[in-house]
Amino acid sequence: MPSPQIVRSKLQRPREIGDFVARSELLTLLEAGSSRPLTLLVAPAGYGKTALVAHWLAGRNGQTAWLSLDHDDSDPIVFIHYFAAALRTVVPDACAETLAHLDAVQQAPWTHLVGSLSNDLAALPAPLVLVLDNYQRIDSPPIHALLDRLLEHPASALHLLLIARNDPPLSLGALRVREEVNEIRMRDLQLGQRETAVLLERCTGHPISAAALDRLQACCEGWPVGVRLAARALRRQRDVVDVLEHHFSGSTREVEQYFCEEVLAEQSVSTRDCLLRTSILDRFCAPLCDAVLGEGCDGHSFMQRMSSGALLCTAIDDRLYWYRHQRLFREFLQRQLGLQYPASEIAELHRRAAAWFETQDLLEEAIPQALAAAGAAAAGHLLARHGQRLLNLEQRPRLEHCLRLLPLGTVEEDPELLLLKAWLMYHQGRHVETPAVLDRIEVLLESAADGLPAVAALRGNVLALRSLQHYLEGQADRATGAAEQALQGGLPRECAQARVLAQAVIAGARQMCGDLVGARQSLHAALARASGPIDVSQAPLLATLCFIDWMAADLSALQWTANQYYPLCGDRLLGAGSPVLGRYFHGLVQYQRNELALAEATLLPALAPKSAPRPGYRTEVSFVLAAVYQALGQTDLARELVDTVCEHLRRNGDSPALFRAQACQADLALRQGRTDAAREWARNFDPGPIQFVYRFCNAPHLTLARVWIAEGSAESHEQAARLLQLLETELMARHNVRFLIEVLALKALLRHLHGEETAACELLGRAVVLAQPGGFVRLFVDLGQELVPPLKRLQTSQGIVGHAANVRYVAQILAAFDDDWLVNAGRQQVGADLTRRELKILKLLAVRLSNIEISEELCISRATVKRHTQNIYRKLRASSRREAVFKARTLNLLADA
Repeated sequence: MPSPQIVRSKLQRPREIGDFVARSELLTLLEAGSSRPLTLLVAPAGYGKTALVAHWLAGRNGQTAWLSLDHDDSDPIVFIHYFAAALRTVVPDACAETLAHLDAVQQAPWTHLVGSLSNDLAALPAPLVLVLDNYQRIDSPPIHALLDRLLEHPASALHLLLIARNDPPLSLGALRVREEVNEIRMRDLQLGQRETAVLLERCTGHPISAAALDRLQACCEGWPVGVRLAARALRRQRDVVDVLEHHFSGSTREVEQYFCEEVLAEQSVSTRDCLLRTSILDRFCAPLCDAVLGEGCDGHSFMQRMSSGALLCTAIDDRLYWYRHQRLFREFLQRQLGLQYPASEIAELHRRAAAWFETQDLLEEAIPQALAAAGAAAAGHLLARHGQRLLNLEQRPRLEHCLRLLPLGTVEEDPELLLLKAWLMYHQGRHVETPAVLDRIEVLLESAADGLPAVAALRGNVLALRSLQHYLEGQADRATGAAEQALQGGLPRECAQARVLAQAVIAGARQMCGDLVGARQSLHAALARASGPIDVSQAPLLATLCFIDWMAADLSALQWTANQYYPLCGDRLLGAGSPVLGRYFHGLVQYQRNELALAEATLLPALAPKSAPRPGYRTEVSFVLAAVYQALGQTDLARELVDTVCEHLRRNGDSPALFRAQACQADLALRQGRTDAAREWARNFDPGPIQFVYRFCNAPHLTLARVWIAEGSAESHEQAARLLQLLETELMARHNVRFLIEVLALKALLRHLHGEETAACELLGRAVVLAQPGGFVRLFVDLGQELVPPLKRLQTSQGIVGHAANVRYVAQILAAFDDDWLVNAGRQQVGADLTRRELKILKLLAVRLSNIEISEELCISRATVKRHTQNIYRKLRASSRREAVFKARTLNLLADA
């Protein structure tokens, strides 16, 4: 056959672009790969592949040849002619044997031609780089086989560089295993912010601001042609932000023209159709494409095309399962979809997508698709179908996010959605806001009672939440009535949360009325009947039982309940419910009994990343653990822990939890002597409507009273006295003994500071009598050393604590005060002011010498010994020889004596 006419311009290397942004790392990759048989440069249109290679070749020494391919070059004979012609631009007599076979009257067999070409390449006199540009236009299995054969036994002098928009059908796996291929892909070619800024400045002649650069980078995603097209728009208008917001998108005329000519024109009709229809999706995978595109489209084949590198899409997971369209390209496709498809058909695409996402439990993506398909009502019904399940699975952040995806009016007009919102408020502790939402639900139910099939369940849920509101307001009878009405209304099985809340409120209301036995019995009965998931049906009831024991100041019962339902086995926690909650109650008992090392070992695993699904309880654990660290003298660790919790809650916008966390922060500051920080918190403290159901480890209003007492002014003491009186009245009415004890102790401290010792002793005696059965220790110690004098006076009085058990209990508390002082004293280097003579006497006291023996040993008078001994007692805050020696040993003072 006659030789094809060679178009010489196809053999010329393209000229360099004047504003090309050179990137040293890419040039290094190309140069390093030139020692291998093949470099593969694959990326979609517009990524500067050709310009990069042209720039690299212009700046390097060595022989290079270039061939720009067309669709017509898919004929194997034409391809070999052009292949040889490109080589001959550098080596004039290259491939002579191969060309002779091609020009022969009787053409040699194909295999013979391949072998001849291989021999000709082996004979090249010097290293040579041959670039085959636009290789994606070659659609010929024989040509692919030819290159595979040449690469199987590569010529040492030839480096083949293929530029393509998609992976060529070569044996790339084998080449990778043999490390004979160098690959550069779209991710390597994407422009970073610096390169984008440089390119834009070169194209427009002026720099770009940091904010505009961020916006442009987000818009173009490092796509070089996108930056160039944006630059063209900026030449007409220099306000970058305005251009990017209003005058530059996938529907801009020049962008549309580029996509039509360079991208869509290269695709088959079916691929173009699939691209348009998948533009409704933020991300897509093969099964989703099958569901959306319907019959006649193979999602797997489409995804293979998408992952080939030919199109402007990006893999968004490591498994290469999910992909998304590049932003500008998607905007272009969406516009074309709207122009070419009727609205009803586009809505059907959205409906199919919503249905598929819903079956995969991807509600965050199903809801926007349902909105686009059929409007807000359909999207709201979709969420309502799954809302209760999300609550039961404790996926509350997901539910909150899904509610925010809906238009505000949709939620406010739908009782089912409003109920989900109310439950979220309940779990977030936003109890003050809840009644208004419940009122709105009841109004909607009045008008929808006939047409809403789930009205009974909705009313039951509202009653359960109402019962909690009454309980928080201290209205035990109303709380019980609403809770019982909710349970009698026959709440369905899926409303486990409402049933459990109603049962918990009934128990809490009985405890509030002083019926502690009845409260416990009702919870044990509810636990015996509980069915369903443990976390939903049993764990909240167990937590309520523990909280009731805590509010009753019954540490023994709390410990028994924790051991019964959250048994610790070594460093593991067994049983039902949240492991964090179990560790919280175990650690709370241990801390209050001053078992500090044990409490630390119990609580610390609860803060491990995999420990529990309830962030709220992890916060409570952090507070108790911080108190443990403070008691152990690790003040920096305690402060860091609480500060971290506060910052986390602040970032998440969790205001109710932050309210308590900041109170804990102030309490810790007070204990560490940082009174200015505590006073600053008190000045900004907004108590709001006071609710007296204190059930965790501390109460913000008691912290406020402590700060006012510490301020020391007559006005602040008067404020503290009024607040404590209010708290005493309410806590007594609610039978919250745990916090009543603390209120009485603080009132006793206030009276002591005013010199009213008889009243202080009486108040402290009441606190001790209430606290002794539970064995509280840290409750008193954490109030500070100022409580020691009234406690010592109480210990020696014959009044309310005259019983031997109470006397021993006060002695135990005072011993803990001594330990606490020693920890803090050691941190402050107490004992450093002891003189050498006092240290010597202290050592003699430790070996049990009498004052007479000490005076003889040191040759000093007995009066001098007595004076030195009194100084030692004062400096060590000891009241006896034995106590002084004990503290000296604890502080390691005797070693220096």
